[in-house]
Amino acid sequence: MKLGFIILAHRDLHRTVQLVRFLANNDCPVSLHIDQNTSLEEVNELMADLNHVKNVVYPKREKCGWGQFSIVQATLNAAEILLENHPDVTNVFMASGSCLPVRPIKQLKAFLERHKDIDFIESFSERDERWVKGGLDQERFTLYFPLSWRKYRYAFDRLIDLQRMLNVNRAVPKHISPHMGSQWWCLTAPTLKKIIEDPDRQENDRYFSKCWIPDESYFQSLVRNHSEHIRPQSLTFSIFDAQGKPFLLYDDHLNDLPKTNAFFVRKVWPGSHKLYHHLLKTKRKNFPLSNTNEEAFNEIFSRANAISTTGGKGQALQGRYPNSAVKNTSMAHDDFGVLIGFGYLFQDFVDWAREAKGLNVFHNIFKPRQFTFYKKIALAKGNLAADAKLRDMNPKSYLSNFLKSQRSDKCTAIMYDVSDNQKIIPDITRDECAHFVVVQEAWLLSVANNEMKLKGKIMQAKILQARERKILQALKEDKHASCTIFSLEEALNTPGLVLQAALQILDPETRAQPTAIPQLVDTLKLDRLVRKLSKSGVSVNFKPGKKRKKPQKSAKKEIIKPYVVK
Repeated sequence: MKLGFIILAHRDLHRTVQLVRFLANNDCPVSLHIDQNTSLEEVNELMADLNHVKNVVYPKREKCGWGQFSIVQATLNAAEILLENHPDVTNVFMASGSCLPVRPIKQLKAFLERHKDIDFIESFSERDERWVKGGLDQERFTLYFPLSWRKYRYAFDRLIDLQRMLNVNRAVPKHISPHMGSQWWCLTAPTLKKIIEDPDRQENDRYFSKCWIPDESYFQSLVRNHSEHIRPQSLTFSIFDAQGKPFLLYDDHLNDLPKTNAFFVRKVWPGSHKLYHHLLKTKRKNFPLSNTNEEAFNEIFSRANAISTTGGKGQALQGRYPNSAVKNTSMAHDDFGVLIGFGYLFQDFVDWAREAKGLNVFHNIFKPRQFTFYKKIALAKGNLAADAKLRDMNPKSYLSNFLKSQRSDKCTAIMYDVSDNQKIIPDITRDECAHFVVVQEAWLLSVANNEMKLKGKIMQAKILQARERKILQALKEDKHASCTIFSLEEALNTPGLVLQAALQILDPETRAQPTAIPQLVDTLKLDRLVRKLSKSGVSVNFKPGKKRKKPQKSAKKEIIKPYVVK
């Protein structure tokens, strides 16, 4: 068998020279088309470098444009001169100047020898979802596309809208069944010759010249008329990102290349010196096709696509925002804590955590109106201002930027109370990086120590209780963020356990010396408030102590038990 190559190149011609030399040294004739947009100086330099290389022919040059028929014409020109100068060629492999062989050429030849008379080309119907993932499918064959999508994108879109409005429906020639697939194929010489010498060649070219991206449909459709053995498979690995651009392959992909079942890969970054050095060696060992793992190889690019679409963990790309997928992305790169009720329970928890324990804890940054990050600090790293109006425009992005600005070797935590802005709760409860420690009904202490009248306290208690129930329900339903819940009674009886749960999140490896707990808020009015709430129909879980027969005239300051936190 005799294997020939068609190569389309337009840039980084020094790499194309290496590929052509490699193929020629493996007894493979090459038809090399250089885009007419390439400067004459670069072309002359390439010609000089390949001057002494045999079996290289140069077809008529075309000025190629993405998605236009000029690419098909360049391929036809290259195929005609290749078959004319090398009539003994049995198979023709289509490649680009940025392709590289994954497996030795001798292995490719042996594979084609075992599969004689089979044309390897992706050829799927326009209704087949294996190829069409979005954009135009059937319309690319029934509308007119005289403009370049890349150069005149706005006019291109308006022209499509106009044709749709006018119900334009261009007739598909009866002898053509529209199919699509990868531009990179390997056809038998007889099949390729039949396509070139098709009696309807003039009509075929005229029809496809008005189609969109004809290089993905011309050969893929016409091969159906001239081949009896089609395997819808490309022998060149090529995968595209979310924007429809081919992924670049770098040196760090080298060890994974044997996983693919292809013989060539594209698109290789021209600076991948290691790939070019290794893959263009004269003597290389075969990579058995039986050891391939296509799914594992594709997973590399699937993860990259996911990151480019959503921004990855703790990041959302501005160009993709707003996006439904962004709703489920994490706001942080690392774990962070959300401490609910600590501000109601302790008088100076933030100061204690930062000064006594050296932890990265911040005040309520979702306080309804004016707030500060810590003490009088109203400007965080990255010039993020403690501005409630700015925060409320997009609470999720605000928290994401704040957490990113505070990245360190220790976990960051924010205080949060049920009276704070509630818009952020659905985003935090869906975040797998969030770790909640909740003191349930701690808001009772705030209401009890408030100076408002009983009617106002009852109304406030109902509002805060409803908000807390929504938060707990969100934590229960989302099941992404982790959560530890303490009742108010547990927190008052054993505050050390509550603090220990918070410390386990903030610094699980801490080995600091025992430290006195922060001061608890005044609880003298709590039992009385709970009793009044109960009489008013507001039911809470906290159980007040037994009512004293004769209240003391002057209440002594509550004695705090000597708890310590390790």
